[in-house]
Amino acid sequence: MEGVLLETVEGLGESVLPGELWELIQAEKESIAHEIVASGPLRHDSPSFNECEPWDDAEEVMQRRHRATLERRLRELNDAQDRLIDGGYGLCGDCGMPIGEKRLRANPAASLCLTCQEVGEAARAFVF
Repeated sequence: MEGVLLETVEGLGESVLPGELWELIQAEKESIAHEIVASGPLRHDSPSFNECEPWDDAEEVMQRRHRATLERRLRELNDAQDRLIDGGYGLCGDCGMPIGEKRLRANPAASLCLTCQEVGEAARAFVF
């Protein structure tokens, strides 16, 4: 595994230590997993946070939304590790250009370069 990882992060520059990004991603995944487990199970008869009714308990709604956010972040981190293994890590999923090292250090799960991220956010802002 480490040999594959070394090959995939070579293009990020010499300041990236072998395995550093993998370990950073793995540490965040473990932290999120612990937080999900610590929050306990959600009620099975509860609707998803998108299906909340006005009379739902506000605390429960917030708990479901927080849990959904944690689960989404966990998926993003898993996808980042997949890109590390496949050799696509550090390349923008839209334009294929390298994602800046500072951006990857700030968000190791980033899958878009800053330009493509901004374009996507601007497009979504006009939809609503």
